[in-house]
Amino acid sequence: TQAGISLTLSGYHSATGSQKVNQDLARRRAFAVRDLLLGAGVSKERVVLDKPQQTEANVAGEERQARRVEVSMK
Repeated sequence: TQAGISLTLSGYHSATGSQKVNQDLARRRAFAVRDLLLGAGVSKERVVLDKPQQTEANVAGEERQARRVEVSMK
């Protein structure tokens, strides 16, 4: 990344199921992306982990967008 820019990672989970299990899963997703970024040479100081985020469940009870990590540059 460019000087002064940090990457904020937010793992997501669905609204269905156990809140604790889902938050842990979202956290592990964010850690996996963090590890990939660090392995690609991004400085550890530039990677910020945000708290797990929840998406709303759809009619079927699962949302594909719940299984993601968002990366924002600040």
